[in-house]
Amino acid sequence: MSQEIAEERIRILFREAEKRPEYAKRYLKLAEKIGMRAETPIPGELKRKYCSECYSVLRPGDNCRIRVKSESKNIEYECLECGNISRHGYK
Repeated sequence: MSQEIAEERIRILFREAEKRPEYAKRYLKLAEKIGMRAETPIPGELKRKYCSECYSVLRPGDNCRIRVKSESKNIEYECLECGNISRHGYK
């Protein structure tokens, strides 16, 4: 499977996960598997949209808390379902 096709499939699965939250965990696990199999990383803008521990779609204010840490130049995404914190840098 080429990397372009894999990335397109990953994006489709993320879109579907946002539309249908009851299947979100399944879709996000499939997207991660496709990325590993095709050796294609999940794009950064999509990585911020899900929790890597419990595979839930992060919706700020609903099940996610976002904090900007200016001293370390990080954005922290805290999943309120499992408590996992993911940090993503910015410039």
